[in-house]
Amino acid sequence: MIFLGPLRTAVRTASWFAALGEPLTEGDLADARAYVDVQGVDLVASWAEAETFLKSPTASLDWWNHEEAERKALLAEAGTNHPERALWTALSELTTETGDLVHGKAATAAARAGNVAPASIHVAAGAASQAVYQLAVARLAGREASPFESKFRLFAAGRWPLGVAGSRLVLF
Repeated sequence: MIFLGPLRTAVRTASWFAALGEPLTEGDLADARAYVDVQGVDLVASWAEAETFLKSPTASLDWWNHEEAERKALLAEAGTNHPERALWTALSELTTETGDLVHGKAATAAARAGNVAPASIHVAAGAASQAVYQLAVARLAGREASPFESKFRLFAAGRWPLGVAGSRLVLF
């Protein structure tokens, strides 16, 4: 059995989506810089702005492709460290548990804001679930110093990293 207990605890105790639109803290900025090499960080202040950014052509696919390549490499590495069935069972159980939790947290944040499209709630929850999955893969690969640690910390602090536009990370 693969042990992901500390990550499960961190998922349950995180402040998912609680700081959306709030001013950035020094900790947010430090995690943003550790997560992705950019020249700065931009903050969107509302769900509507987040939706607009996610639909815009300015969002960089290079950033997404880089993350996906890193995830695949780490997954291959994790596969050499753990039996295949145990690896997939652990990842599936964690992401299922996480998905239910973060969807509820995203829905709560959206309800507070009012007038948020249900699709945006699903996208936010999916992004958070993906961050947990990426971090689990990194840890199972034995990588404690992964950018996915910083990405998870941003989500855990209540933020939503939306993506990269040009040379800037966009956070909600």
